[in-house]
Amino acid sequence: MGEEVKLLYEPNAPDYKASFASQSLFDKLAPDPSLSTFMDVLTQVDDIFRMLNNSDNQSQQFTVFCPVNSAFRNELDVYTRAHLDEFLRNHVVPNNKLDPETLKRVHAPLKTLLRGQTITVKHHFFSQRTVLNERAMVDTKHAVEAVNGIAYKIDHLLRPTK
Repeated sequence: MGEEVKLLYEPNAPDYKASFASQSLFDKLAPDPSLSTFMDVLTQVDDIFRMLNNSDNQSQQFTVFCPVNSAFRNELDVYTRAHLDEFLRNHVVPNNKLDPETLKRVHAPLKTLLRGQTITVKHHFFSQRTVLNERAMVDTKHAVEAVNGIAYKIDHLLRPTK
């Protein structure tokens, strides 16, 4: 009759859903509607995007603090818009996957990807709240773990100190 129709079928291709355990931070954070603004910013900074979207190099681990959409609505300013690279680097702790229990016990400032910048962590024992830079509340109950690190939602933007 006519030409045979060829389907784009790869019998040995991994199923995306089946490989959930080997997904990157980007893969696991992207579907969360409360992080859509953070994800939009992330996709605009290539090198940070590549790091957080890398599921191959599991030796490079990160802790990422992701501001929720309301934090951007309330705090986004001209400086942050003009310096998305610096903004993102200040929310990423390299070479360290801090699970919720470890994060609660941190006493020294955490070095970020932004040179010379740190994040202070204070855990309030009675309220069981973890706060960054004396302002941003960390959602430690819903941490997102991936092969290349861990991410937490926070309710404020982390500003670089000059």
